[in-house]
Amino acid sequence: MGLLQAAYRTYETQAHLAGIPVENQDTLTPVSHMVQNAHIEITLSDSGAFQSARPLAKGEAKTIIPVTEESASRAGKVIRPHPLCDQLGFLASFDEEKHAAYLAQLTAWAESDCSHSKVRAVLRYIQGDTILSDLAATGILTLNEAGLPAGGKIEGIEYAKCLVRWRIVPPPSDASSACWEDSSLFDAFIRFNGKQRGEIARCLCAISGEQDVPAALHPKGIIAADFGAKLISSNDDSGFTYRGRFNNPVEAVTIGYTASQKAHSALRWLAANHGIVIGDSKAHRTFLWWNPNGKALPSFDSFGMKPSGEQRINFPNYQKQLLETLGGYRQTLTSTDDVVVTALDAATTGRLSVTYYSEMPANDFLDRLESWYQTCCWDSRYFGVQSPSLKRIAQCAFGTERGTFIEADGRVLREHVQQLLHCVIDRTPIPADIVRALTVRAGQPLAYKPTNRETLLSTACAVIRKYKNDKQHKEEWTLALDENNTNRSYLYGRLLAIAEQVERSTYDSQEGREPNAMRMQAIFSQRPMHTWRILEEQLKPYYSRLAPGLRQYYRRLTQEITDKLSVEDTSLNTRLDDVYLLGYYHQRTALTRKKEQPSKESADTNVTTGGN
Repeated sequence: MGLLQAAYRTYETQAHLAGIPVENQDTLTPVSHMVQNAHIEITLSDSGAFQSARPLAKGEAKTIIPVTEESASRAGKVIRPHPLCDQLGFLASFDEEKHAAYLAQLTAWAESDCSHSKVRAVLRYIQGDTILSDLAATGILTLNEAGLPAGGKIEGIEYAKCLVRWRIVPPPSDASSACWEDSSLFDAFIRFNGKQRGEIARCLCAISGEQDVPAALHPKGIIAADFGAKLISSNDDSGFTYRGRFNNPVEAVTIGYTASQKAHSALRWLAANHGIVIGDSKAHRTFLWWNPNGKALPSFDSFGMKPSGEQRINFPNYQKQLLETLGGYRQTLTSTDDVVVTALDAATTGRLSVTYYSEMPANDFLDRLESWYQTCCWDSRYFGVQSPSLKRIAQCAFGTERGTFIEADGRVLREHVQQLLHCVIDRTPIPADIVRALTVRAGQPLAYKPTNRETLLSTACAVIRKYKNDKQHKEEWTLALDENNTNRSYLYGRLLAIAEQVERSTYDSQEGREPNAMRMQAIFSQRPMHTWRILEEQLKPYYSRLAPGLRQYYRRLTQEITDKLSVEDTSLNTRLDDVYLLGYYHQRTALTRKKEQPSKESADTNVTTGGN
């Protein structure tokens, strides 16, 4: 099953929601309908008399309107009117060609056996040609001396391009007065449009597997930010779309009109309600996953589970929360359910590409999420154990600090988030370039503000830990300090944390200077033995200011670590591996959270002390 088949299947299972508005969500559009932003709402009586009009704010602009195959794909100056709701340039007679085309199409619908009372009311009003004067009388637009729209705008859109939607009062029977919420009106146009296309020869649809009228043009607007981009296009018979292989698009593939409408409507609905856009306005990609039967799944942006409440969360509680969260989804998903994962990107302003696609059983999908969350997490300084989001990993690895945030270029961000999504869904190793980038940046703390510095470090540690454990196929690196670990880089990381804490222990509450260990961290990672000797000399005056018990504790701890470093090891002064950051973080955490007194003469090791 491919993307369009999965989307078509989704529409079929969720067809009962078509045209029904849901609060805080986009509506699934019926066949032969699309969502457009309206700018003016006009209320008419059931006889077609003008009642009132008002401009629409952006928050209430989304409107379901009936469209033909041609009008849904119109662009530029091509005259393809929508059947009912359209731009003011089509509804008013100041553009005669557009108005005549709109009026002819509306008349054909109103006089057919698929007519509707609301369609007839709108037709009577349009035939009166008073729309401009009515809107001017209500103060919505201004007219010039010739009685034509002046150069004003509504919500940034010039008058002629403002889309008008209709409300008919009183509404027929129990229907809504709003044309964009009336299911009987939707059904009337679907029947009318079907009869208009009834003479076209049918063919086998590659999506539904049924005989249907082939779609010559396919809908756009799957991704709101790339409204003009199409997933399927076959109108370039003079370029390289199918020249040299086929004589016409039908020879390439035949997709039925109904299946195309349903698949594209479902994709737009899914992308609007469940998709996550990664990138910026110039370059972005939409990621989404869903169950075709409509069952709930963890949202894509739930990556980066945070503890509930304000208290820190430890690893056992983190695991419990994870299993409870995913267990709730396992209760509703059966062995026959599946999950579709995809990424959509507008390669150009008119073309939408599928950059990632995967299908798998729902239980397998949840297993992979669980595996990722279990293995790519870290005990962060402020929140406790959590898993960094895919976006945060990419930002920390390749972003630039801007104020209190780290931001990455949209082109870079979207590519690396997709790489990481591939790691999650397909269980592939984290790319080495991401690990290297995080290691380098986390090893340069003075290049970032303190909050960003901590974000970088905890993110790097989470990724490094997973990367190393995946390579070893076992849990070699844990979240807690491993005092028996003799890895050279890990030991040096522990020493760096001790050097930093010794100096910080002498600071008063007003001290803002960074310790020597932090200032020399970058060179320490390159030449650890040489730099450690320098740090030891610099620490002497700070040791003398510590309480005797605290001084003895730090020196004893340092000696225990250095004893594990073999003096015969010729690599002692070579560049450190990335796991030195794990040792640094573990040791720093152990020192700052330690509650026991190292000796009877010292205070708690977290207390800053002074004196000689």
